[in-house]
Amino acid sequence: MNEQLHALVEHTMAQGVGARVFALRWKNRRIWIKQAVPAKQKGWHHMQRFLANITGIALLRPTVSPGGEEGLETEANTLRKLSERGILVPDLVCVTENWIAIGDNGGILQTRIEDCIRAGDHDAVTKLIDAAGKGLAQLHQAGVAHGAPLLRNLTIRDDDKIGFIDFEEDPNARMPIIDAQARDILLFVFSIQREFKKRPELLRAGWRAYVDQAGFDAPQLVPLRKIVKVLRPVYLMLRPFRRWLGTDAINGILAYRILRKSLNHE
Repeated sequence: MNEQLHALVEHTMAQGVGARVFALRWKNRRIWIKQAVPAKQKGWHHMQRFLANITGIALLRPTVSPGGEEGLETEANTLRKLSERGILVPDLVCVTENWIAIGDNGGILQTRIEDCIRAGDHDAVTKLIDAAGKGLAQLHQAGVAHGAPLLRNLTIRDDDKIGFIDFEEDPNARMPIIDAQARDILLFVFSIQREFKKRPELLRAGWRAYVDQAGFDAPQLVPLRKIVKVLRPVYLMLRPFRRWLGTDAINGILAYRILRKSLNHE
């Protein structure tokens, strides 16, 4: 361990940084310090486990981070594995019991898209969403899943290469890889719908880009089709009450509808 970096981080944390993740300058570059947190196990996760067991749908299993030192080591191991497979992830600078230090991985994709929307650059927005879909498919083609591939957890470098951050969850260890990847797809399209609900064409573009890269015969689409089929009664039950549903429920319905139509007309 670099003693100077350790001293700098501990001193900064002692001053009160006000955030779990914070940036520092180290050896003429920006690095990020990510502190350990307690496990996030909640009542809903027990319900998820119960539903997964009774339905036999593995992708419903909770993938909550174990927290603490174990959570940091899990994320560090994932970063090592993905880097070895050519995926753009932050490099590991230092790993301790209470925090890890990682390199910068580029700008946050969601922020970049929002900036382009404000600037009225619609071609750039479409290009970024397309890159995100293909980037996630390439991650899956490398034989792994992310766990939370939301737009805020995707990055983009100046050369337009898509990268990934935030690997606290480890679905790869809790379910078959194709189920974990199917879960990734659901979270990815939901993230687009949630952040840009007035732009449904972006969800379609992201999904189309994923399929173009992965192919409609990709094995992870098998469990995806299964969950879409299983959720249909829930969709039909909720649809008449749409005006009284919360924002996330409505976004979930809209994302589900686009996925279902596409999978039924492949």
